[in-house]
Amino acid sequence: MAAVAAVLTNLPLEAPTDTYFNSAPVMAGALAVGLGAGVFWRALDGRGRRPVILLVSMTLAFGLVTVAAVAGETQLERSVSYIVPLAAIVFGLTGALTLLLLHANVALPWRVTGLAVLLAISLGIALAGQGDQQSGRLELPPRTTSYVILDSTLPD
Repeated sequence: MAAVAAVLTNLPLEAPTDTYFNSAPVMAGALAVGLGAGVFWRALDGRGRRPVILLVSMTLAFGLVTVAAVAGETQLERSVSYIVPLAAIVFGLTGALTLLLLHANVALPWRVTGLAVLLAISLGIALAGQGDQQSGRLELPPRTTSYVILDSTLPD
């Protein structure tokens, strides 16, 4: 669910470069965060402070992404204004939904999870070409013609 929200939020944001920052990598990153949170949650099984550990870990991971975005700002303009809001959505929704589903004591069937992942992948791929930068026509430069003049009167 966080991946779908991040992919849709990605559309109006001004990306540093549409080639590498579009909905497909946003979707992949969000799904990776969700998978990582799920694996981490399972690894914490049996610990009493499991929700607190998850939230602290998600907050630290968000902090690392923010630091990376600030560092990336030196190379790509608008890195912070693009990455940080998306990371906040992904880490915030992933952590909140994990704890909400835990508190509600709801176990979603694998089909629901599979459909959510399929929806996120479909949106991420379908919207990957939707950028905010002007795109001109991609074409080769005009063909030039070279002429070789052979003249015996020219010096060697």
